[in-house]
Amino acid sequence: MKSFVAVWMWFGRRPVFVFDVFATAVALMVACAVWIFGAERRFVLLTNLKLCFPDRGLLWRYVNGFQHMFIYVRTFLDRAWLWQAGAPDLAKRIEIQGLDRLQALAHQNLATSSDEKRTVKPVIILAPHFLGLDAGWTRLCSELSMVTMYSNQKNPILNNLLKTGRARIGEPVLLSRQEGVRGIIKNLKSGKPLYYLPDMDFGEKDAVFVPFFGVKAATVTAVARLARLTGATVVPCPTFWKRKGIFGGKYVLSVRPALENFPPEDDTLATTQINQTIEALVLEAPSQYLWTHKRFKTRPQGEPGFYGKHH
Repeated sequence: MKSFVAVWMWFGRRPVFVFDVFATAVALMVACAVWIFGAERRFVLLTNLKLCFPDRGLLWRYVNGFQHMFIYVRTFLDRAWLWQAGAPDLAKRIEIQGLDRLQALAHQNLATSSDEKRTVKPVIILAPHFLGLDAGWTRLCSELSMVTMYSNQKNPILNNLLKTGRARIGEPVLLSRQEGVRGIIKNLKSGKPLYYLPDMDFGEKDAVFVPFFGVKAATVTAVARLARLTGATVVPCPTFWKRKGIFGGKYVLSVRPALENFPPEDDTLATTQINQTIEALVLEAPSQYLWTHKRFKTRPQGEPGFYGKHH
């Protein structure tokens, strides 16, 4: 693993064209190998696409499924330069659309009637699991001081690499899920926007079953609860990978309008609104959503699973 990381990071320091040729070639080879030999990943991916797009044919699912595999590997390899490049290079390779809107929200000042004391308006950046989410996080960290949560990886070398890479730019705060939400609330109230990934299946705890593309999905209610506790504005910010030429690519992070009338008092209604927002974003780039995650693994009591022996 150490040797692989060393070679990978070495390529990340090469000129852009050299790295792009390397990353594209490797991504294509790995995607082909996983598609042919990675039965479980392929099965989960195609099952999710069939559940979420039942009107699409087999050819569409296979084309988008393979594209997903390729972009998954390609964006993973991009972390070699993402976690080593300086802010000017990051700005060239990762475009932000609507940054002024996000900066205005993050730095919005509210004056009290008594002593004109100024406080910062909390902001939750809604960052669904599109394959460019690490690029979006790193680019935003070069513009704003932010906080996020992370899940510990099983491999200690990879886990350390992820934490170090994500904490490299700016002054971000990284909190593990095991640390709970107190740190998140504290940082939100202090003015650090929260880069939050709301769409993984963590089981029934602190979750409700709401539709995702018409299928009941265990979805955490944290976005609604945090917004309610802190008065935060919720802003969707997907990051997509865009092909550029034969070998190259760039990332585009798009700051969307803040959710209106959010959150409603009912957590189920609020979480349904979150999923509907993510659905609309997925339709813009279906192959770039994290379909290899078992999004529908947790089922309501009495309902059979979708993943069979892979459940």
